[in-house]
Order: sequence, then structure tokens, then C-alpha cells
Amino acid sequence: MPLAFAPTCLPLLRGGLPHANAQDALALVAATTPDIPAWPALYGRSFRERPLAQAAAGFPGVTIDPAYERISVDHAAAEIGLDRLGLAYLRAEPGSGALPTDYAAGLGELLRLLGHGHQARALKGEAIGPVSLALQLTDEDDRPLAYDQPLRESLLHHLALRVAWYYEQLSTYVNHVIICLDEPFLDALDLPLCPLARDEGIEMLARLLADMPGCRGLAVNGEVDWAELLNLPVDLVLFDAYEHGAGLIHAASTVANFIERGGLLGWGIVPTDPTALIHEQADLLAHRFDRTVDYLAAASGLDRRRILDAALITSNQSLATLSVDAAQQALQLCATTAHVLRERNELG
Repeated sequence: MPLAFAPTCLPLLRGGLPHANAQDALALVAATTPDIPAWPALYGRSFRERPLAQAAAGFPGVTIDPAYERISVDHAAAEIGLDRLGLAYLRAEPGSGALPTDYAAGLGELLRLLGHGHQARALKGEAIGPVSLALQLTDEDDRPLAYDQPLRESLLHHLALRVAWYYEQLSTYVNHVIICLDEPFLDALDLPLCPLARDEGIEMLARLLADMPGCRGLAVNGEVDWAELLNLPVDLVLFDAYEHGAGLIHAASTVANFIERGGLLGWGIVPTDPTALIHEQADLLAHRFDRTVDYLAAASGLDRRRILDAALITSNQSLATLSVDAAQQALQLCATTAHVLRERNELG
């Protein structure tokens, strides 16, 4: 379900943050992205706050060892809990997907801010997508769970419950919730030795998206197969507009149809490469964005204002692996670029 309001170039956090302190991280989020604050994973706080650990926590048979930064699933132990997981999925019990508090300090701090009166138009949560989770999460023999079809199915059930719980937590405070799946390893489906065939991976992604409540988001890296991606049941796509904006123009008619039916684009116009970030300015990024929008409008016949109304401004990848100072600079640059665009295009 797309957002019931036009984002019109509002800034949005993509991914996590490198902060160790939840209050500092959420103060930055609230200051730079007040309209749509996100719950970030806090890479600097604990290994448990990493997206893989957050996604894997609670899966049958999983062991998470922060000291050695290792996560694995024991097959024998998993077998004991899979029936219970499947039953919780069939009964649609979000509480079964609850994340322990020591894995989610960012969520707790966001909910505290909302409880103390922060007014938001929407809220955003993020989780690893099923393809990237199945390829990264390994068993006791270091084999990705993607090789095991029954465990892949159980991962889908687990993630569906986890994102339903995220939605339940966030929807208490606002009417509009974005849940975004991050798929950094989607390109691996094209590799010859990948344990998932491309159609299998895309089917996993489609099934989870179809199960999700709220505004269903998907964050991808690199070149995008827009025809394949926009054929999924997705409402929002976060993509790398800094280095791969040209692909959007080549798929102009497909993208225009997506926007016309209510789809949204998260333009990753702010670079996360530290060298590029140092030299970028909001005016230059706004100019780059406006030029791409002009090309897209000309190629698709879509009204320029319609493209702007469906746009969010974000970074081209997660900020989590940057230094705290660089992450703050990047998120502030997202906010400033969004402000420039809204003024320049008289978006109010």
C-alpha cells in the first residue's frame, strides 16, 4: 500500500548508522528527517545491532556469538522449532516475530521520542530481504541456508513475522508505515555458483513483499533491472541515483507506469563514498537530480511534478559503515538537498 500522501522530495534515512549511542543516533534522525524518521540499526553499539543479527535473532536453531561476530544455524536444533514457527506464521502472530530489546536500541529510542510528542507523517523500519539473508546465514558447516529448501521456506515465515512485528510497533504512533527490505546481495543471483537460481530468489522476494503490511519498500544496489523489479508487489524502491541514474531513463516507460499507479522512488542522490562525500554540495546534487527528472519526464511523457511528488531523497547506500562524522554529514546533506529541491521546485 503506497503512502497516502505525496512525499515531494522529503529526506529519508537509508539503512543503519555507525553510532554507539541510541539517543545520539535518533537525535540526528529526528533533526534531519523529521517527517519520516527511521529506526536505524546501530553498528557501533553492538554486533547484535547489525542487520544480519537482527534478522536472524529468534530463528530456530540459531546461535549468535557477539564475541566472535559469528552467526550460524544448527540443523538438528532448527528441526525442533520449525513446526512452531510455521504454525505462528499460519496464525499470523506478529508477537512470534518480536525482536529482543538488546537487539533494537534504536527502535526503543524512536518509540520514546514519539511517545514524548515528536510528530511524524510516517515512520520507516528496515530488515534484510530474504535473498540476502538466505545467502549470508550459514549452518554449522558454513553452508548458506539458501542450499536447503525447507530452511529457505522457514526463513520466509520468520521474516514475515518479524516485519509484521515491526509494523505493529510503528503503526501504534502513525497511520503510515514504511517497511523496507534491504537486498544488498540481489546481484549474486546472476553468479554461476549461486545456490539460488534467479527465478527462485525473485519468487522468495515477491512472496515476502506480498505478505507485508504498510508501504512495502525495497532497497537495492548497483544497476537495476527495472522491468523485473517493478513487476514485484513493491510500493517504494530505494536505488543508487548517484552512480546509476541513467538506468532509470532507459526504463522510462516502466518507471512512469509504476509512478502512475502510486509507486514511489527513493533517489539515492547523496554518495556514501567518503571521498565523493567530502566534495559534494547540496546545490550540485539538487542540479543533478533535477536534470535526471527532466530526462525522465521527457522520455516517459510523465508530468514533472508527478515525478517530484513520488520522490524521496536519500543516500545511495547505507550510512552504517561510515564514520559517525561522515554519516552525520551525509544525512545532513540529504536534508539540505531535499530542502533546496523543495524550494527550487516550489513544493511547499
